[in-house]
Amino acid sequence: MARAAERGSLRDGAPSRNDIREHCIHGEFKSRFERGRCTPAEFIEELRDFLKWPKTQASTARLTDIWCDIFDEFPGARDALEQLKLLGPVWILSDTDPLHIQWVSRNFPWALNVDRVLTSYARGKLKSDLGVFEEIVQEAALPAENILFFDDLQKNIDAAHKASISTHLFSTWENAWLEI
Repeated sequence: MARAAERGSLRDGAPSRNDIREHCIHGEFKSRFERGRCTPAEFIEELRDFLKWPKTQASTARLTDIWCDIFDEFPGARDALEQLKLLGPVWILSDTDPLHIQWVSRNFPWALNVDRVLTSYARGKLKSDLGVFEEIVQEAALPAENILFFDDLQKNIDAAHKASISTHLFSTWENAWLEI
């Protein structure tokens, strides 16, 4: 049964694990939400319909919890953030949605204690979208080469490079400090 669930839909018509991954993680559904093109309520409603969950307050609450409970504190992140703030202004540029940012704010408030938090849903663009980093350079009012951008996705690093921003493909804080 597990293999059948991976390949296709389950017998009850619910989407398979692969269907969920493609629709909710890699597809336009998620990026539309992260670009602010639908509200949290609309997103959860569409997710509930896709998963064929009942239209109840309990299912809405459960789906919201499942959607948001994906974060763990990355080892060394809290100390690294404090050290970075000693070096200059720290901005967070995040491809995220309102539900995730609210969850992080409640569970890891220290992670948002920076000079600016720039979110894709508020900007209407993902980091990899055309022109995002050029806008960041203008907003920072600094030469692009004086900005250091960390990210764990190569496509975002490539987008920052196009704007002449210094970058680091993040894997660990130990490696990042070598770069700094």
